Amino acid sequence: KFMSQKYVLLDRDGTLIFEPPDTFHVDKLSQLKVLDGVISELKKVIEKGVKLLMITNQDGLGLPDRPRKDFDVVQSVLIEIFKKNEIVFEDVFVCPHFLSDGCDCRKPKTGLLDSYLKNDIIDLKNSVMVGDRDTDRQFAENLGIKFIPIKTNGVFPNLLN
Repeated sequence: KFMSQKYVLLDRDGTLIFEPPDTFHVDKLSQLKVLDGVISELKKVIEKGVKLLMITNQDGLGLPDRPRKDFDVVQSVLIEIFKKNEIVFEDVFVCPHFLSDGCDCRKPKTGLLDSYLKNDIIDLKNSVMVGDRDTDRQFAENLGIKFIPIKTNGVFPNLLN
């Protein structure tokens, strides 16, 4: 019998990595810094058999002033840092739209997870969302999962208690 899986859903900027307060975007390798506690806590979560999903809003990604290639370079190095620490994300979802675009994929809307939701892949009762913004909290509410707040650029919370 198919069993849905427990997940930790994670915001990227300000939650997993340092978010610059002036641009709110990390598009240069010189800006990339994994926040304190992220790697050690995610390793513990994975050891317990919990899967990880990264979900991020990236306003205007792909426009001339925010080339996709710049984001992709940083993202690939970030994923490599995690892999070297035995942390693998089941999936990474990126919404490139502005709020004004009205898309279905921008948090707090849940469109990025449609395939997971449609196929009952996520155990909503036992999964959590970790984020630093009100949109992350609303996203968790829209999914019907628990929300664990983190202060922007703060120390990553203990997820197993």
